[in-house]
Amino acid sequence: MECVFVGLVIVGSFVALAVALFSSSSGGQWNEAFKQVARRFHGTLHPGGWFYTPSVWLQHGEAQARLTLFPLRGSRGEKCVQLAIQQREIDSRSEIYYYQTREALLPIRRGLLPVEYDWEDFRHRWQVLAEDGDALRRLLSDGVRLAIEMVWRQPIPTEITITITPGWLVVRKIWPSTSRGVDLEAFVERGCALADQLNLAAAAGIEFVAGEEPQLMEDARCGVCGDSLASEIVVCRRCNTPHHRECWQFGGGCATYGCGGRECAAPGVATLIEPGLDLASDAAPRLSKPR
Repeated sequence: MECVFVGLVIVGSFVALAVALFSSSSGGQWNEAFKQVARRFHGTLHPGGWFYTPSVWLQHGEAQARLTLFPLRGSRGEKCVQLAIQQREIDSRSEIYYYQTREALLPIRRGLLPVEYDWEDFRHRWQVLAEDGDALRRLLSDGVRLAIEMVWRQPIPTEITITITPGWLVVRKIWPSTSRGVDLEAFVERGCALADQLNLAAAAGIEFVAGEEPQLMEDARCGVCGDSLASEIVVCRRCNTPHHRECWQFGGGCATYGCGGRECAAPGVATLIEPGLDLASDAAPRLSKPR
């Protein structure tokens, strides 16, 4: 019994020492950095330990996102930071990666083909593969390409892959030795900005047919419940279809077939512009910025 007790004491001391070493090592610094990200984005922190890495679940608009960290296989202590963000706008698979990215970071590319494009500045750094080359070329707007460059440069330009799959956008990036929370915050912000630009580019590819006759709001009916839209109205930011606010919340988005919009706004009130008024003058009414 005495030997067993001594053994337990030794094991307990070893565990306590290991915890102390981890909390004072780079692992503990990563936990602090992830904690700062969780505070900044009001997320849920799962601290790392000896057998698992830290992660943060957070909300971006109506989409969930997860920031994780894991060692890169075959490397000497290099870390890979991964940000995964839900997306509902894109239904095909593609891969965009920095041309010097090693195989250990690249995901499975089966079924993807090289995509040809004419953007010389983009061609120098990026390899692009996709299931549907035409769809991806339409998706890579000026805003999307700029957002990709911004993610790549934060905190310094390193190897990176950007995976677009039905349901998720995943950004994986080799991270430098630093684990400062402010750098991770900026990385998450830029990753979310990329997700927003992709959604905008995907939405721009949907055409909505407008009728020749104007619709009066008094005659409009909610696409969810079918009742007249008399009060508490919101309109879809993508197709401008009006809904009852409660119906929008109940359905989780736009009821128009093929739209898929998830953001709404209260309808604005038009301002009458007097005939002959110089729109550049101070007397002209100013357009308010969309909320």
